[in-house]
Amino acid sequence: MNRSNVTSLVLVAALLAASGQVWAAPKPKVMGFEEWRQAVVELELDPAEVVYPFRITEEMAAWAEEKLHGFRGQSPEFQLEVLQRAFFDKGEFEFEYDVVRTLTAEEAFAARQGNCMSFTSLFVALSRSLDVPTYLMSVRRRPEVIKDEGLVVVNRHVVAGFKAPNKVHLFDFYVTDSQPHITQRILDDLEASSIYHTNIGGAAIRAGDLEEAVRNLEMAVVLAPHWAPAWVNLGVARTRLDDTEGAFAALFRALEVESGNSSALVNLAKIYREQGQNEEADAALRAAAESTQNPFTLIAMADIEMVRGELEEARQYLRRARWWYGKEPEVYDALARLARLEEDDEKAAKNVKRAAELRAQAQQEAEERSD
Repeated sequence: MNRSNVTSLVLVAALLAASGQVWAAPKPKVMGFEEWRQAVVELELDPAEVVYPFRITEEMAAWAEEKLHGFRGQSPEFQLEVLQRAFFDKGEFEFEYDVVRTLTAEEAFAARQGNCMSFTSLFVALSRSLDVPTYLMSVRRRPEVIKDEGLVVVNRHVVAGFKAPNKVHLFDFYVTDSQPHITQRILDDLEASSIYHTNIGGAAIRAGDLEEAVRNLEMAVVLAPHWAPAWVNLGVARTRLDDTEGAFAALFRALEVESGNSSALVNLAKIYREQGQNEEADAALRAAAESTQNPFTLIAMADIEMVRGELEEARQYLRRARWWYGKEPEVYDALARLARLEEDDEKAAKNVKRAAELRAQAQQEAEERSD
């Protein structure tokens, strides 16, 4: 297929750590299991089907208490720092990052691994067992996107938060990460469950289990109807099931709760394109490209401009893509396509070579991680 006529579905997988604007109420609400359960019942969901990610066992609580022995008289913030460091104790805990595994607190404690949601759920559960009321927070920083078998995966990040009298303290899996964070949002326990099911639904989409994906994502949007990633993923799942009307409804809902959501716009563009509505598809892609740093959206727009013969417009999109993601091979593939149209064979060869170097580097890094 001609790339200019095809836009990959965007799957918002994983989650959304330190300054920024806090969107939620200044006094966060920590529910706890029983209040969470009652709230789930009031939403007409079955608590046996919905996952509470912060469940904790006696063994886990005892481990946390042991780690904090001798520090219980210190400030809550200091105790949380001690607990965070304990996750990386050499030879004892050594929590390992795994981007694809979304686990509950109990599962993460047993596995000693997981993604940011897994780590944060475990941290929140353990700290609450120590009577320190932490909560989940979503944070935004420079977008982190990867290609996964034709899907553009947009990773949103979560961390643990604790509200002191004059400051919100964040506790991140990436303890050495100094990258600035743009915005923060406090999440209650229902939203935490929604994010969990959003992740599980995204994983089910990638695994091809679309019925399981829809089941999880439909729970997610009931638990947190303002959480745009759940609506985006639900739109993807429905699209894969050829439920075009349902996909449109989910994607437009994502735009209602998060105006300008580039993932929703790119997915709408794909559906429009498949229905022969090319003007609507181009308009959706252009709207997505105006506000996004996602290189794959920018590449798609550049390809459209190349087909139209608007090479300078294409160049501007690709400059933005390279600025944000200078180590993404597909950026250089697109630059090579542009160079060929401009009959600059030397520049085309240079970009092809750079793309090959980056793919080889990524492959080597993946092999080293697997070892």
